[in-house]
Amino acid sequence: MENIVMFTIGASIFILYLLGYIMMINKAHKSQQTDMKNDPELILHYRKADLNRVLNVLVHLAESDGHISEEEQKMIIGIGKENGLNVDQVQELIKDPKPLEAMNDLPKEAKLELILDVIRLMKIDNKVHQQEIKFCESIAVKLGYRAEVVKDLSIYITHSLDVNLDKSLLKEIVYKFYNS
Repeated sequence: MENIVMFTIGASIFILYLLGYIMMINKAHKSQQTDMKNDPELILHYRKADLNRVLNVLVHLAESDGHISEEEQKMIIGIGKENGLNVDQVQELIKDPKPLEAMNDLPKEAKLELILDVIRLMKIDNKVHQQEIKFCESIAVKLGYRAEVVKDLSIYITHSLDVNLDKSLLKEIVYKFYNS
């Protein structure tokens, strides 16, 4: 009888231990997912003050091979719309790009988003020209990255607009090349 009581107590403690362990693992997993969802570098939209400069960079990149393809134009318009501009406002920026401005004052999160957008735009029409690569490298340097980031990111970024499904991986790649 005493053995049955001791076994029951031991089994109960073991079961409670397992339940606690499982709850702890679930809580840690949920916390990690919440951290990923709330990481401003992974869910960023551009600040209004930076949006025209960012779109201007993308327009210059799209024009660097001699013309703006339909895919490039759609992507630029999409980014503008995601950030609160209407199609006419973005079309006006596309028709009349301004000279490139300094970008070193962009927040680190916006620099990350812009370098990803630049690579996506370069590859979106499935035609990567040498001028586009050089332009992307010069933008990377202006953002504080080493030019090699363009090559490494290009490996992971396809022409798909859903490219940033694993932004944490892309973020890790980009920050290897960050100079500041």
